Amino acid sequence: MRAGDTITVMFLGCLVLGTPFPPLAAAEHSLRDEAWSILDAGLQDKSVDKRAEALAALGIAAGDARALNTLEESLRDPKPEVRTAAVAALGDMNAKSSLPKIKALLSDSDAKTTLVIAAVLKKFGDPEGFEIYNALVAGERKDGQKLTDGIKDRKGLEKMGAEAAIGFLPFGGVATGAYDYISGTSKSAANVYVIAVNALADDPDPQVKKALVQAAFGRKLPVRVAALRALAKRDDPNVVNDIEPAMHSDKAVISYTAAAAILHLLGPEQTPVK
Repeated sequence: MRAGDTITVMFLGCLVLGTPFPPLAAAEHSLRDEAWSILDAGLQDKSVDKRAEALAALGIAAGDARALNTLEESLRDPKPEVRTAAVAALGDMNAKSSLPKIKALLSDSDAKTTLVIAAVLKKFGDPEGFEIYNALVAGERKDGQKLTDGIKDRKGLEKMGAEAAIGFLPFGGVATGAYDYISGTSKSAANVYVIAVNALADDPDPQVKKALVQAAFGRKLPVRVAALRALAKRDDPNVVNDIEPAMHSDKAVISYTAAAAILHLLGPEQTPVK
């Protein structure tokens, strides 16, 4: 039985037995614990892809101190793909306080990570981000090395750099867009739907919310991820019960994204008053 089902049964049981309702905070705490359990499993997975996917999802959880600390710690991960995902997620989270730690990676980053750092720096208005894009256009860094040295898919890399420079990435976010490029999973046919879903994130129409929930359980994986991210961005906690089943998807990236979305929608965890 899932945590969401357990909470429902718990409240129904109180109605039948006439016992007092448990505090709502307890129910939220249980769901929060479940979300973190799913994310922690991904963050500790041996698979670099799963770790990167879990980190990318955490970019949704703006305002969550534990998520922020987890991302900053992952900047020291030995795997560049994981560090890149952490950088991008911090950008999604608008974690400007993490800027010094992000910039510290520039001296020892490959071209892919450097471009993701540039996207984040540009988002934060840091001039060094524009300098990196200028180096891409000029074809060289200040040390004389080409930014694209060692990258076989140079056209693809340059395209990613151009898209990041104008603020567009396939999933409508730095983290998922960057990871989509790095892992080579981009599906151009699905991108049209992803862009549409992302555009609906700010539409307050209740019918749009219903459509996004349906899209979160559709067939196209990128669209499902985008829909969950859009629902998180809408900041409507009423959809938590609707998307809770997505945490138990057989697709890890869906589980991670749903878990992070629920953490965000539940709001920052309150410290108990002693």
